[in-house]
Amino acid sequence: MSDLGSQYDLATNPMTIFWLIKTTPEWLELPPHGDNGRFAFGKNVLDPILDRYSGAIMTFYDAEAFTADCTDVMVWTVTSLKDYNGVVNDLRETKFWSHYFTIEKIIPAIENEYAKHYETAIHGQSAQSAT
Repeated sequence: MSDLGSQYDLATNPMTIFWLIKTTPEWLELPPHGDNGRFAFGKNVLDPILDRYSGAIMTFYDAEAFTADCTDVMVWTVTSLKDYNGVVNDLRETKFWSHYFTIEKIIPAIENEYAKHYETAIHGQSAQSAT
């Protein structure tokens, strides 16, 4: 049997955390461009926070055309819980948190954990793509 503890080592087996978020009217009132626009907020406020925490990488997906549950999904790849916690704490100190966006749901997950636990092939992937 292999070392099951390694499947919980975030440095080699990152955790994925999904945030389902909704924009607020305050966010939508901002123009997309300009010194006080949405993209400026991302560049001036969000990017410096994300740059400080290399163990919590975020990708952003638009969902408003496909669901009423959220307008966007933030997907975090986490190799350091300390960095992820730092991002969360820093974001809470900005207008991102509860002013421009509401956090509807946070879903932490470990990719294919069930297969790793039982040391079996990953369902839904060919043997070639699982290697």
